[in-house]
Amino acid sequence: MVYLNFDVAGEACRGRSEKLCAELPAGSVAVAGSAANVRWLTGLAGVPHTYYGRGALNVLVGAGSACHVVAPASELGWICEVYDRRLVHPYGRFVYRGDQSLLGGPTAAEGGLTAAEAILNALHELPSTGRLVHDGHISGDVLNVVSDARPDVSLVADPAAFVRARRVKDGYEIDCLRRANLICEAALEAALEAARPGMTEREMLRVLRRVMVEHDAHPLLSALGFSERGALVDMPVSDRALRSGDVIRFDIGCSVEGYNADMSRTAVFGAVDPELADLHAALVAAEQAAIDAVRPGVQAGTIFEVAVHTARSTGVPDFDRTHCGHGIGLEIYEPPGVTRGSTDLVQPGMTMCVELPYYLLGRAGLQIEDAIVVTETSAERLGGLPQELLTAG
Repeated sequence: MVYLNFDVAGEACRGRSEKLCAELPAGSVAVAGSAANVRWLTGLAGVPHTYYGRGALNVLVGAGSACHVVAPASELGWICEVYDRRLVHPYGRFVYRGDQSLLGGPTAAEGGLTAAEAILNALHELPSTGRLVHDGHISGDVLNVVSDARPDVSLVADPAAFVRARRVKDGYEIDCLRRANLICEAALEAALEAARPGMTEREMLRVLRRVMVEHDAHPLLSALGFSERGALVDMPVSDRALRSGDVIRFDIGCSVEGYNADMSRTAVFGAVDPELADLHAALVAAEQAAIDAVRPGVQAGTIFEVAVHTARSTGVPDFDRTHCGHGIGLEIYEPPGVTRGSTDLVQPGMTMCVELPYYLLGRAGLQIEDAIVVTETSAERLGGLPQELLTAG
C-alpha cells in the first residue's frame, strides 16, 4: 500500500533524513524498522509490514545520503513503480513471471538474500561508519548477523532519536492530519443524521465507516456506545438499540495517507438529562481551557493541570485522569503525553490530541477530544465540529 499521491508524499519526505541524522552522533547511519519510521522517511508502506507484522521494510540513511530501502522481493512490483530501483535492496524469494526488466533489475527470486544480507548490501552503499543506530524494530537475528559480518560497526538502539525527529510535523503531515480529522467529523455528522429509534450501535458504526471509506480514509478507532455502554472504554459495538433519551459517546478515528485522527464527541437522542448536560459543559470548558494553555515552551504537564483543575472547578469535582491527551501523527499515540508532571516542552508544528472523558458506569459516557496543531503563539484545532453536546436524529 502506497500513499494516495506518492509524488506529493515522496517530495514531502525530502529533508526528513537530515532531521533524523541531526539527532544522531556525527557519522552515524540510521536504520529504521517500524512502519511509521519507514513511511516518514520514504513515503513507502507495505501491506504485510503495516498490517501483518511481517515482510518488513527497512530504511538505511546517513547524513547527506539518499534513503536506501531493504524490501521483500514480493514487494518489488509496487515499490519500483514509485521509488528509485537503484536504492532498493531486495531479500527473500518471490516468483514474478513476464518481463523482469519492469522491476528495474534482477529480482531476489534469483539470489534469495536474507534480510541481514540485504541490509549489509545497503550499508556498503552508504558513507563509511562505525555506528549503526536503529529504532528497536530490527529483529535480534538480523542484528546478530550484521554484527558478526561487520565487527567494525557498533549497533546502537536509540528509538528516542527517531521520535524526536518526527515530533515537529511539516506542512504535508499537518495537511494529512487535518484531512483525517475533517473526514471523521463528516462521518460523525452522517451517523447523527441517520440516527433513528431501534438503530443499533453496529448499524451506526457502519454509517461512520462508509463515509470514511467514501472519502478515501481508512477507518480505525470505533468506540461507539449508547448510554450505559458509552461508559465502557474502547468497547466493541453491539446490537444495543437506540432509544429516546440515550446519550451516545463517540471515540473514533481514521487515517489519511498513514496519518491518524482520534476524536471524540457526545450526542443525545431525544430529551437531554440536565445533570449530564451540565457535566458535559464542564468537560468542554476544561478542554477549551487546556487548548488555550497550549503555546510554544509550555510543559505538557501544565496543560494536564489546567484541564483537570478546570473540570473540577466548573462542574465535575471528582474529575481525575491518568492523561488528558497525547501527540498524534503516523502513530495514534506519540509524544508528548499530556500527563501529570510531564516536562516535555511544546514546540510549533507539534500535533496533539486534548481529551477529557468521564465514565459514569451503568449510566453514560461523556467525552470531548480534539486534535490541535501548535502555532508560533498558540494552538489551532484541526477540525471545526462544535464542541458542545450534539443532537442525534
